[in-house]
Amino acid sequence: MNITNRDFKQLNAGINHMRYIRSDYFRVRSYEMDVHGNVSIQTICNYLQEIAGLHAAELGVSVIDLMKKNMTWVLSRLHVMLQKYPRWGEEIKIETWPSGAEGLYAIRDFVITATDKTPVGKATSSWMIIDLSRQKPIQMPDFVHELRVNNRPRAIDDPFDKMPKISKVDYEAQFNVRRSDLDINQHVNNVNYIEWAVESVPHERFRQMKLSELEINFRMESKYGDRVIAQTEVQEASCLHKLIRSGDNRELALAKTKWI
Repeated sequence: MNITNRDFKQLNAGINHMRYIRSDYFRVRSYEMDVHGNVSIQTICNYLQEIAGLHAAELGVSVIDLMKKNMTWVLSRLHVMLQKYPRWGEEIKIETWPSGAEGLYAIRDFVITATDKTPVGKATSSWMIIDLSRQKPIQMPDFVHELRVNNRPRAIDDPFDKMPKISKVDYEAQFNVRRSDLDINQHVNNVNYIEWAVESVPHERFRQMKLSELEINFRMESKYGDRVIAQTEVQEASCLHKLIRSGDNRELALAKTKWI
């Protein structure tokens, strides 16, 4: 049976499509647990960041690749929903894929399952590319627009609307930015913002309830030597968070967490 040019193109498109979906397995280590013996929300977000970076490298659009073009990736929004928390020694599978790009933003989605295929959680994220010379976002390049899984729905159908702001401060915590908080861009790692926001939640809520959903908008970078203030407004089943830099009172991130 002869393979036509059309057949070859369809086969090649299928192979390329498979490249746009990546799966990795992560086993929860003892030092990644919280006080409940479950994997921490920070660890889950680190897993998401790790597989996103690995997939970007596989597709030729990693931070290292972009830096050669005087550009870099910056995470703008992250939305995570968790149905269960794996425990020490348990293994989870994370699947990720690019869901397209529009204007200044590229979307990447994630699905998390246990090894028996039961759902653990899902997430979606929005990314910008920054011109390192001007330190400003640029329109998403054509090579990013081409990286898209067209026939797959979003993991979370989130339009990334404007985040709500706190109206009062119920709890507050302060942190000094250490060298260990920095990433390859010399800015505070995104997951540290999440850790600080959760740290400002009252301990009784953290002890008695589980975080089921996290939304965060990263608005500004923070650097070594900064002092960051995490402020929290407690609501019935959720908390609103704001992270600011104490030196100039600039808003670094806004977040919302839900608890069950």
